Amino acid sequence: MNIRKILTAAAATAVLSVAGASAALADSGYNQNGYNQDSSRYDRDYRDNGRDRHSGWRHEHRHFADHDTIFRSLRYNHIRYVGQPYFVRGHYVVRSFDRFGRVSFVEINPYTGGVIGVIRL
Repeated sequence: MNIRKILTAAAATAVLSVAGASAALADSGYNQNGYNQDSSRYDRDYRDNGRDRHSGWRHEHRHFADHDTIFRSLRYNHIRYVGQPYFVRGHYVVRSFDRFGRVSFVEINPYTGGVIGVIRL
């Protein structure tokens, strides 16, 4: 008799917890895809997805990679650099030596610090 009461109580608890979770999901205002059903059409169409509503993209400044990141990238690619990187026409340039000891310039991506290519003189 005691086991029957325990099993009945466990089944009732499981049914009530599932019903409570579905009711909480229905009352939250979000559908299954995560969109808010209670928001207006303006909010849904112009939600902040990293874009500005009028121009298509935000006009905020992306930070350039610091010199330590650039030097780390050069060392990772086994490039012997000389001096500091300087900014020329949208990318960083670092004077370096190639494996034969000739002077070359390395182009660096200013946002990530990754090596774009080598300009041999």
